[in-house]
Amino acid sequence: MDAAISSSEPTPLIRERTCAKRIRTPIVPATTADHPAIHYFLEAVFDRNWAAEFRAACDDPNYRPGDRLLLRRGPRMLGHARISRRTMQFDCCRVPACGLHELCIIPSLRRQGYGAYLLAAAERAMFDAGAEVGWLRTSAPHFFRRSGWALCGRHNYSRADARSLLAQLWQRGVPQRRGRVWHIRPWRQWETGSLARIYQQNLFGAFGWTVRDSDYWNWLLNRPAFDEIYVAIEGPDQLELGERNTRLIGYSVVRGARIIELLTSPDRPRAALELLARIATDALEHDRSDITLHAPAEHPLHGVFLDAGGLHQHVQADRGEVYMARVLDPVRLMQAMAEVFRRRVDRARVSSPIELGFFVEGRKYLLEVEGDSVQASAHRLGRSYLAMNVADFTRLLLGQLDWDWALRDRRIECSTALAQQLGRVLFPTVPLYRPVWDDWPLA
Repeated sequence: MDAAISSSEPTPLIRERTCAKRIRTPIVPATTADHPAIHYFLEAVFDRNWAAEFRAACDDPNYRPGDRLLLRRGPRMLGHARISRRTMQFDCCRVPACGLHELCIIPSLRRQGYGAYLLAAAERAMFDAGAEVGWLRTSAPHFFRRSGWALCGRHNYSRADARSLLAQLWQRGVPQRRGRVWHIRPWRQWETGSLARIYQQNLFGAFGWTVRDSDYWNWLLNRPAFDEIYVAIEGPDQLELGERNTRLIGYSVVRGARIIELLTSPDRPRAALELLARIATDALEHDRSDITLHAPAEHPLHGVFLDAGGLHQHVQADRGEVYMARVLDPVRLMQAMAEVFRRRVDRARVSSPIELGFFVEGRKYLLEVEGDSVQASAHRLGRSYLAMNVADFTRLLLGQLDWDWALRDRRIECSTALAQQLGRVLFPTVPLYRPVWDDWPLA
């Protein structure tokens, strides 16, 4: 398949803020020597102990001191922002992405444009790091929306009474401890590769999941964001160092009464039920009445929680916090998604060649699909195009646009009927999900 970009020039969809013309305070990348001052600054701004969070961020295998941006006036630190470098799975493709964390300004400078000034610098740093998408989790969505960030992704979790869950699991044929098909026990350090294997088996075809290499896995397992990891073992030897006779077929990551990740081998889906039974039993032993499962909306265990009389939440805002995203380089993002577009065109049996343009707040982009060739370019539009703002363009590219709502509220204007048809084919709504374990607050 040929996936090409028309021009070698970068095509960032980021703008310099007008406040930059009147704010003269420099923003500089941090160095290792700045770490003690940054740690003190973050604790003062957020008014809590930041030692564990700071140490974990610095231990991230992709971390560089320059990923922290500092707003300074002389030796005094006035603001801070940090980006994290990640790779995001998007169906069959992988997309470079960056997270935005700890963007903060001292109280005396708030509401004066310094926050937008620092955000613009962070967006530029993400773009310079090679990211095509930026993402964050925030309780202040209105601030980021003004800069083109869009609500993307939802909180997905279910909650139920532990006793009711056990009763429901027994009704589904899950035996009590002595008769269980698989051994459920705490994870051992040498089984890291098995956890990575199961995650990898579930990764292909997912939308929004973090791609985890071996260094990332080691960092994640050393990050104190969980209390216990349970594994499901198939075979006679529960403590075998390899997987010659005994195979690990599932795992669950638990923090308190919350399951923050639970995955099984695709050929052993019932192992999830036995993992849940072990967690529910242990919860009762620790006087925890409710259990919460954080998992993608399509995870089959949500049905178990509902049948046990629990509730399932699939909401944009949870306790005031939302997920947001922003496309930083549309052309390179569409190039990275070339195989996704080709497959969607094949499934819809749309005759090629096809062209679909995008007019985004004065900027022009064009996506062309012809056979196995997919090309994206800037500064071109074509006859059939969609006009929208930056936030809706982000939602469109990431599969989070509600087409009926967008057309009804005139969030999108279609130059031709063909433009709408192609838009629905190339950019359907998909189940975007950010695994919560990767960014779960530390103890």
